[in-house]
Amino acid sequence: MHDVLNPVTIKKINTYLCTITFLRQLMLNDRILIVDDEPSYLELMKGLLNQEGFTNIITKDNPLEVLPYLEKHDTDLILLDVYMPQMTGLELLEKIYAQYPKIPIIIITAVDKVEVALNAIKLGAYEFITKPPDTDRLVLTIKRALGKRLLETERDSLRQSLSDEKPEQRVFSDIITDSPMMYKVFELVEIFAPTNETVLISGETGTGKDLLARKIHDLSPRRDKPFIAVNLASISTSLFESELFGHKKGTFTGAGEDKMGYFEAAKGGTIFLDEIGELPLELQGKLLRTIQYNEIMRIGDPKPINLDIRILSATNRNLLEAVNNKEFRADLYYRLNRGYIHIPALRKRGDDILILADNFLEIGNKTYDRNILGFSEAVVKDLRQYSFPGNVRELENIILNAVAKTSNSQYIDTIDLPSSIHTETGKGTTTGRLATLDDVVEEHILYVMNAMGNSIQKAAPILGVSERTLQRRLKTIRENMNIERH
Repeated sequence: MHDVLNPVTIKKINTYLCTITFLRQLMLNDRILIVDDEPSYLELMKGLLNQEGFTNIITKDNPLEVLPYLEKHDTDLILLDVYMPQMTGLELLEKIYAQYPKIPIIIITAVDKVEVALNAIKLGAYEFITKPPDTDRLVLTIKRALGKRLLETERDSLRQSLSDEKPEQRVFSDIITDSPMMYKVFELVEIFAPTNETVLISGETGTGKDLLARKIHDLSPRRDKPFIAVNLASISTSLFESELFGHKKGTFTGAGEDKMGYFEAAKGGTIFLDEIGELPLELQGKLLRTIQYNEIMRIGDPKPINLDIRILSATNRNLLEAVNNKEFRADLYYRLNRGYIHIPALRKRGDDILILADNFLEIGNKTYDRNILGFSEAVVKDLRQYSFPGNVRELENIILNAVAKTSNSQYIDTIDLPSSIHTETGKGTTTGRLATLDDVVEEHILYVMNAMGNSIQKAAPILGVSERTLQRRLKTIRENMNIERH
């Protein structure tokens, strides 16, 4: 029996992700070391930070005492002056960073010189602030620095806790999320992966349906066999049958040799049919036969070819509506829908927008050799309010493009974002960082309906409502979907 992502591993991942918000509240207890040669200024800064809720403040008026102190005491953040008689702040910064690269260091100095700031950043400083510091900016910078350190520490802890597990048990490690909805998706993947059942994945464009299909394959007994992904929307109508099932030489003009189709290429493994709703009605019967009898027939060849394959499919359409409109075969729909997973839209995944934005910022910094520290408050507000119709893929493109354009600033500002974001958020869209109660109810209703084969009679008792009430709610949901499309 093969190993899959076990409940203990799921618990580790969930514990890491779900406790991040709680742990951030503990930042006020983090040890902050302030280094400055003026004792009066040290007392002033300590009092200011105490008033802002930071309780563990250590001060040093001699920079030569800093490294010996760090050897004996864990320190979470350092506020460092530049001009001190015993040793300059930049010299100390370089020494600290060489030994303790994960401690964020904020330079605070009365001298506002561009070359000093640039040197500080090059040497590893998290931020450069001039005296007297603006309290709001200082506190915000400290919280951001501590938050980044906390996130890195927790990620390192998670990686260490999973380091002894098998590769297939770490299959979700590259999916970044803090959403309970996504945890449920992971659990369903774990349930369906070891079976040979078909799985239908639904979700808007850009939510990662292809990525999830790959995860199912990677956790299945077929993980060492081929995984063939086919985007049906990209295949010409006239070539559908040949591309999927293959053809015999001489069957039609241009068929100069035998051709193996995608299904044969996936023999022993998994075939993923993306945009399954685009499959022509006349070929749906052939796909149904393939599922029922585990065999295909090439064009022009009367001899069936037996295949051992698993079929996964995905759609961003309402397939049940297509069934009702006679655009999709009902029998094929139910055959493809033995297992069902819905990936929630990014706008319904809470803080995932900002978590993913930070991740893409890190990728962009490496790609374009930038040292951008974060996002302006205006950008954070825009990202939280924007609806992201293109979901994760759109967010990735937005952040990477912004990083590419931002070369002389430490923060991405609104000018670096596409105008479409300003246009939508400026109109006061109701879409925000957190899902509303109606969003959650709608998501759950659709999940239960799909799990019950879209049977109102079966879903109503589970939802605890009458069939008539469920019918009314479904009608409202469909009307809202139509409004969103237009």
